[in-house]
Amino acid sequence: MDLYSNLGILIVDKNEPTCHKIGVYLSKKYWVWTFNAGKEALAKLKQVQADILISALKLKDMEGLNFIKKAKKIFPQIYVIVIASSPDLSKKMEQLKDIAYDFITKPVDEKQLNLVLKRAVGHQQLLKKKEIYKELSILDHLTKVYNRRYLDLMLAREIERSKRVSRPFSLLMVDIDNFKEYNDKNGHPAGDSLLKRFAHLLMRSSRILDSVYRYGGDEFLVLLPETSKKDAINLSQRIQSVVKEEKFEGVETFPRKRLAISIGLACFPEDGFSTEALLSLADRMMFKAKKLAENKICFLGQSLIH
Repeated sequence: MDLYSNLGILIVDKNEPTCHKIGVYLSKKYWVWTFNAGKEALAKLKQVQADILISALKLKDMEGLNFIKKAKKIFPQIYVIVIASSPDLSKKMEQLKDIAYDFITKPVDEKQLNLVLKRAVGHQQLLKKKEIYKELSILDHLTKVYNRRYLDLMLAREIERSKRVSRPFSLLMVDIDNFKEYNDKNGHPAGDSLLKRFAHLLMRSSRILDSVYRYGGDEFLVLLPETSKKDAINLSQRIQSVVKEEKFEGVETFPRKRLAISIGLACFPEDGFSTEALLSLADRMMFKAKKLAENKICFLGQSLIH
């Protein structure tokens, strides 16, 4: 797999002939953007992702060091290559060693440029592979929400964080009512399609700080940081409203001709102090909701019917 067939390189140099020469040479293989001013280059960085930055020490409108620091704030993992004369590099080396990976001396030599680019591409390719493997290890392969293994890790972290800041958090166990019957009547491909669309809907109806996990089968869990039981109930009702309005393919096979869900709710520290206690309670509340009625939210001490 060629991870970097679309690798992007940003070149910034006050000396336009040098900038143009490098740009023309590299554009044969990579996506390249060239600028002589730092402000314009930073604006471009906010629009596109550049994997490698080749920057001079003197730009049209600012010092190269200042520009590089601003660029790394936008993309912390960008691979920085500084291009300058040998005397200028020597003067700035102490300041450059913490922000640049590599250096090219002027006048530019194609052999040196190729060698430095080979190191840069190799570094970014390895970084990209690590990101891909990490993503594969924490995501459910079907729905692309987080998997159960990652839930265990994040739930333990959330308990420790909530203890530290003395704030509650809640979790919702969400189950699709009558999913087995839907799967039997419509087939497994249709069931998989429904699960993917439902997972996307959960993410869409959750807040930015929330996270969605596939707990198993047609069960999902939504982790709600900094959220009291009262607020979690409101969020549960919002999720149910969104699901109710959505038009799913094959819903006529459900008992009420629409998709319905059951939600079990648990809150830390009110309902438990451990991962096991919270998951067990949310699971029990979800099964209670399924037994009592379709489209129901249940939690310790009270239940709401919709």
